[in-house]
Parts: sequence; structure tokens; C-alpha cells
Amino acid sequence: MRLLNKDLRLQDVTLMYLTVLATVVVLLVASYQAPAVHSRPTLAYHILLDPLGQLELSWNISYPTQEVYLELKVKELHHGILLGMSDRGEPTNADLVLLWDDGRKSYFGDAWSDNEGRVMLDTQQDYQLLETHQSTEGFFLLFKRPFSTCDPHDYIIEEGTVHIIYATLERPILSLHELNISSLQPGIQRVLLLRPDTPSPALPRDVRTLEVLAPDVIIPTQETTYWCHIYQLPPNMPKNHIVMYESVITPGNEAIVHHIEVFECSPQMDTVPQFSGSCDSKMKPRKLNYCRHVLAAWAMGAEALPAGGIHIFASQLHTHLAGLGVRTVLVRGGREVEVVQEDKHFSTHYQIIRVLRKMVTVLPGDALLTKCKYNTEDRNKVTVGGFGIMEEMCVNYVHYYPRTQLELCKSHVDTDYLQKYFSLINRFQGRESCSCPGTTVEEQFSSLTWDSFSGEVLNSLYLSSPISMHCNQSTAVLFPGEWEKQEIPLVTAELQRAPYPCELSRRASSQNDNPTEVRPDSNV
Repeated sequence: MRLLNKDLRLQDVTLMYLTVLATVVVLLVASYQAPAVHSRPTLAYHILLDPLGQLELSWNISYPTQEVYLELKVKELHHGILLGMSDRGEPTNADLVLLWDDGRKSYFGDAWSDNEGRVMLDTQQDYQLLETHQSTEGFFLLFKRPFSTCDPHDYIIEEGTVHIIYATLERPILSLHELNISSLQPGIQRVLLLRPDTPSPALPRDVRTLEVLAPDVIIPTQETTYWCHIYQLPPNMPKNHIVMYESVITPGNEAIVHHIEVFECSPQMDTVPQFSGSCDSKMKPRKLNYCRHVLAAWAMGAEALPAGGIHIFASQLHTHLAGLGVRTVLVRGGREVEVVQEDKHFSTHYQIIRVLRKMVTVLPGDALLTKCKYNTEDRNKVTVGGFGIMEEMCVNYVHYYPRTQLELCKSHVDTDYLQKYFSLINRFQGRESCSCPGTTVEEQFSSLTWDSFSGEVLNSLYLSSPISMHCNQSTAVLFPGEWEKQEIPLVTAELQRAPYPCELSRRASSQNDNPTEVRPDSNV
């Protein structure tokens, strides 16, 4: 991990906690600034879509008009280009925008694909072509569309991951009816289209970089590995202020590294143990338990709070492979008052730190509820919580100030109530209930016969039974208080989504399935 700093006193030791082989870079934290005002959005964001760099997408957002401006650059345009958005990056049931030619003329249009990948022009043309031009860098296509169009064939652009699909057209298209997107072998790229309207602060001129690197590691053959490495900071290092951090991953290992965490070690550690090995190794020094304060996290995220609360300015959502969606909401007085972060199209392959468009203040007595949605229909055995990649997590790493002694809070269903569930279902299904000490929760789940009754009772258990909580200080010591058999925070009023402009006007776009004819270097 790489850290950028300006004179800050870090603890003498940091512990690197990561999956397999990688490093992270921490750059030093700058102040939160007010958004800049632009009369018209410029294209502030850019991403290469394909591995060869032939396609580049640039965009920006207008929150007042709830529109996104997009520009597609194609280095070598043949007979057209297709860009789309779908729930999980599938080529089917996708919202598409196309540029194509029939051998004589070129056309631009809003389209969609059905559940077999066949492409059809949309009767409601919501993508508006703004400009095309050709230069020595390639062909540029500028267009815009609203966040939501109230068109059932259009994707709703909202905060969170957007799965972009793309493909090039290598021959003229006489009729879109002959086009099937599945046969084009489209690529996929994941992006956050909606970003905070806050400019990224410039790094100070005197910024310095510190790379916290793990040594060369031979990757074990097991499915999941957590590797712990102690890194001692240089002696007599002056006090610094961290303004940024980023990952440093050995080229070729990008697909292997799932996440990285850097922990600061407690001042109670008078001597520094040297260790680099598996985090569950029996040889791991006990003193590593003092290294619990998260300094940085990266993925492929006394009183616990002061009287004035804390201010969350960024968050990093995290699940393993089965995760489909994550939502963290602030609850105050039994009412949802603010969504901290939500991603309805979450992907474990795109876990980035997301700066909030609006900071969220959490006060003593508030609750932060994080809920995750999973899909395990492709698995033939139960999925339980755990550190393995085939096990699951539901996590939100929140970035906040001012610093407090609260390090983490986690919860799980109370084990006594879970055992009551197993006993009930076993009796109902005519089996003896076994609460043998050596029987794991996974084994007990696997022994059940799954039907609508066992599923409904389990769902009721998770919604209503007490939970066991653990809220730790940065010294890894549990905060004083009663943490067992706690009631799930009661939510009496849920937040309602604000209506989109198209819903307020109750006026759909003109019913027109005619594409726009495109001429070189044109403003529309």
C-alpha cells in the first residue's frame, strides 16, 4: 500500500492484513471542499472500456437537470459502436445506445435488447445526440440522457455500480432486426457514473510517498488466504498527515487479490515482533492482537461517539462473491433519515471507496443499519458468514471524522435462538435435534430439508430474533456494556425515494422509433 503524507506521527508499526499477495498505498487526507459551480457540465471523468484502449468513455453529471453527459471516443471506427447498461452486465434485457451504418448512411438511436439478445429500436428515444466529430485521435460521439426516463426498456441511472457493456460493429447493418448483441461478444466495464459534485483536492507540493509492501509470497493452493505482514516504520519518523492511499499490486496478480487492509498498532506494543505469514498460523505473535485500528482498506472498504457525533464523508461497501446489493441507512428515533450508501447493482469485482455527495452526521443514540442482498442459487451447499471467498460478509467501511476509539461494530443472530430454530425444524421434519459440541452451524444447516416452511421460519428468525453484537475499541478491547441478546433496532418509517422529473411531469418522451441520421463533424 502506498501512503502519501505530510509530516504525521503514525504508530511505530503497521500490520498489513490482505488476501494473498498485494500492497496498498496510503496518501495523506486533504480537507473536504465545497463543490464547484459550472454552467454546463464538463467531461470530468474518464475510463478506458476495453483492455486495448480502443474505446474511452468520458462523462459528467448535471444534478439540477438530472442528466448525464457521455462522450465515447473510438480510435478506429468501422461500421458502428454499441454501448449499453444492464443489471449485472448481461447482454440481454439491456438498455442500449447505438451508432451504426447501412453502407450508405450512419444512424444514432436509443435501443434495447430482449431476453434473447435481439436488438430493437426504442419507441421512446431518450438518448439525445449532441455532437460528432473526427480528429487524429479518433471518432467522438457526444450525447446525453436523463437519470430516469420512465421508459420500461431504459436503465435507471442511480448511485452505485453501473455495469457498462460495449461492442463494435464490423459490418454494415441493413436492419437492426438482424442484430443480436450476444453474437457480438460484448465486453463489460464497471463504473460509478454518478459522482459527488465536489472537485478532488490537489495534493500538497510537499507530499511524500510511503510504500508499505509485503515481501514476495508464494500463493498457497487453498481457496482463500489471509496473509499478515508486520511493517515497521522508519525510526524517528516525524508526525505526518495522510491525505491519500492507493493499492500497489504485483502485475499479474490483479485477479487474485481480493482486498487489503493496513492496521495501526497500539502504543501498548513495547516491542515489535517480526512476522510474515498466514494470519491463522499458530506461529503468529499474540502481540498482533494490538494491531486492530484500520488505517487503510482497499478492495476489488468510555463513549463510542463524541457528543457532537461523527461525520461520514466516504464509505466502502464489501461482500464476497454472492453479493448483489448493499445498503447502509441512518436510523434516528426509529425513522430512516438518510441513506449513507446504496448500491443496487453491487459487484464484488468493483469495490471502491465512494465519496459521499453529502456528508452524513451520526449522533449518539443513532443506528447504522447495513443490509445485503445475495444470490446463491448456483450453489449446492449452504453459504454461511466467514472469511472464505465462498462464505459471506456484509460490511461497510465508513470514513469519518473526528477520530474516536470505536474501531468496529459487528453483529450476528443470537446463537441460542439459532439453535432453537434448528430444534424446531428438526422436530417438524421428524428428526432428532443434535446440539453436539462438535457440530458446526454449516453442518446443521446442511442437514435440514429445505422447503417453504423452513425458509419462512428462518427469514422470520433473522428479522425478529435478538442479535449478538461486538463493538471494539482500537485496542481490540470490547467497549463496556451489555452486548448479548440485543434487540434489532426498530424502524417504524422507511425513506421514500424522491420522484424523478419524468414522474412529476407525467409526460413521456415523444413516441418515435426513428433513429437520428449522423453526419461527420455535426452539432445536433
